[in-house]
Amino acid sequence: MTVKQEKIDYFLFLMGFFITATANAITISNITVVFAALFTMYIFFIRGYKIDKAFIYFSVAYLAINAIYLIKFGYIDLRAFREFLRFAHAYFLIKIIWKKFIPYFTKTVYVLSFISLPLYFLQLYDYDMMRNIIGIIEHNVPFLDYRGDWYENFLMIFTLNDEGMFRNSGFAWEPKGFGTFLTLAMMLRLIENRFRLIDKYMIIYLIAMITTFSTATLSVVFFAVFPFYIFNKPPSYRVISAAVIVPIMAIAFTKADFLEKKIMNEYNHRYKWVKFVQEKDSDEKEQSLGRFGSLIIDMMDLEKEPILGYGNQKFERTQFSAGGVRLTHVNGLSDYMVHYGIVGTLFLLITLSITFIQWSIIYEFKGWYWIVIEILATSFASTILFYPIYLMFMFFPFFKKGEEPAKLSFDYDNRIIRWN
Repeated sequence: MTVKQEKIDYFLFLMGFFITATANAITISNITVVFAALFTMYIFFIRGYKIDKAFIYFSVAYLAINAIYLIKFGYIDLRAFREFLRFAHAYFLIKIIWKKFIPYFTKTVYVLSFISLPLYFLQLYDYDMMRNIIGIIEHNVPFLDYRGDWYENFLMIFTLNDEGMFRNSGFAWEPKGFGTFLTLAMMLRLIENRFRLIDKYMIIYLIAMITTFSTATLSVVFFAVFPFYIFNKPPSYRVISAAVIVPIMAIAFTKADFLEKKIMNEYNHRYKWVKFVQEKDSDEKEQSLGRFGSLIIDMMDLEKEPILGYGNQKFERTQFSAGGVRLTHVNGLSDYMVHYGIVGTLFLLITLSITFIQWSIIYEFKGWYWIVIEILATSFASTILFYPIYLMFMFFPFFKKGEEPAKLSFDYDNRIIRWN
């Protein structure tokens, strides 16, 4: 591969990466989504790649399911076309960069996390000063103003969010979103460096993770990342690690007030907005449903349309029929389930499982299901399953035999993975 092709591949990856991070008006723009998908397809075809029959079958199935929605609801929301474009983008992207995805992802998150740390400490030192600096472009280019005065992003590199003034949002839309990228990067870095817990990448990831003060992120690290790490160590090491880590986890969740209060607040208020949706009586104009509130309302909807869900016909769902109040959905997993129904949920679980079973063979690690747990757990708090980086995992099993990534070799002198 030439240097030019390598640069193009990394550019393709970055487009998918920043669209997933949804940090500013550019990354969420329909123009950006269409351009990224079409440019990725263009590179795919000029390099002579062929579309797998599995993706053709998927496309036909997607068309058929939307025809059923048309019959059932009497219309098709135009967002279905944008959604299919996202699927196609993810498929063509993973076909092009499959061999380089792990190093691309771990390095990009490392570099952007490293940059975020000094900016975060400046944020703590003088928040107003940082708002003026970070928001200099958005303040002067009106169409780049994403969410008003309470939110600033500078060139997709760093975000300030008034709702998290003392937390690090990094390059993502909020601290929780930043943490979502960090936990996945941790797991992929463990694979990449043969489960060495201490290296420069992991240290930066860990420091950045702490600065997010994200309950969801810390929970995923404790209950998915650490078990994944321990599971790939010798039995004696597992016992010692468990003896050290379990007490730390117990102390963290019983003594750290912000963790306990945040979790209990989410749980105790789970019926607050469910009651409002049912009674449609509130002075609020916008309100987050919360993780558990979103889950309960979605399960109410799923009970009505269990097989195929609602697709993009969102106004058929309870969330969008709450009078004049805009209810913000934060539970990505339950949103996915009610969006695609049982059929789509099984597709998600089966393709993710096949992907990481194949990866466990290719990259020679154990406990593939911990990565699936990590993705599902982070999606419980973020709608990541609808974006390119995570959609790519669903299309990895579509590859023909012989097109999977090459076997890896380990350079024991430099302690890095090399692709053969």
